[in-house]
Amino acid sequence: MSSPPEFGGSNLPPAPPVPPVAPAPLAPTSNPFGLVSLIVGAVAFVGAFIPIVNYVSGFAAIAGLVFGIIAVTRKGKPKGLAKGGIAASGVALLLSIVLAIVYTIGFVAAVNDAQGLKSGTSSSDTSGDSSDSGDSLTDPTEVPSNEGEVGTRTNPAPIGTTIATTADGEPEYEITLGAPTLNADAIIAAENQFNDAAPAGMQYAMLPITVTYQGTTTGTPWMDLDVSFVSAAGTTHSELDSSVVGPAPLSDINELYPAGTATGNVVIAIPTADAATGTWVISQSFSDQKFYSAAQ
Repeated sequence: MSSPPEFGGSNLPPAPPVPPVAPAPLAPTSNPFGLVSLIVGAVAFVGAFIPIVNYVSGFAAIAGLVFGIIAVTRKGKPKGLAKGGIAASGVALLLSIVLAIVYTIGFVAAVNDAQGLKSGTSSSDTSGDSSDSGDSLTDPTEVPSNEGEVGTRTNPAPIGTTIATTADGEPEYEITLGAPTLNADAIIAAENQFNDAAPAGMQYAMLPITVTYQGTTTGTPWMDLDVSFVSAAGTTHSELDSSVVGPAPLSDINELYPAGTATGNVVIAIPTADAATGTWVISQSFSDQKFYSAAQ
């Protein structure tokens, strides 16, 4: 009689080999450059709306773009924050440029309006040595001495008077004001359906202006000249006070070469009360020289 097999003996078959286990995939690591890009872009976006600060926010937006580009080019790193940072920085850079231009134009206009009521030089002031090395506005029309100085607020020149401007003592522009429309509300409403109505107690006034460049290089009227309206109550109003589209605006006149002539309209919201007794004011950008013309 045979004995039972012994367990654990050497007669058992060998165990099958265990296959190797593949390592688990590593989770994507963080991408700090993307986070920095998003934060810098968000800060630059907010700063773009703040005057003066928006000059610096443009550089911050550029830095945000650089960080974002670095982040998206790194292999094996998450790209979500980087893409958001690039978008925020790009929008912030565009806003910084546009709003910097808008704020600069508004600041220059405010400085010119705050300069006080200074008259232009007329032909009746030319006593003694009349050499002029700066910028000036003059009325080339002969005026009898008993009428006093024209072109001031107390003695505005009549509509149609030709104003001659100089820059560094050299002729720059000849400017002629056409017949204005003191209540142009219907014209402005018909020009563009998105134009807002004039504020309460105000009305839109439209002034046609013909400019002829008399310099030796080129001139851009909407950059070189400022037009405003001083009401009978002494308040000053300019195109920047409202954003409406008028027919053939002065701002559409491109660069003029010597003897180039063009005509454009300026639209300003003015007080309705005593509108006809106000005055138009022509001044040169970055100059305190002013020339006053009757409202109509």
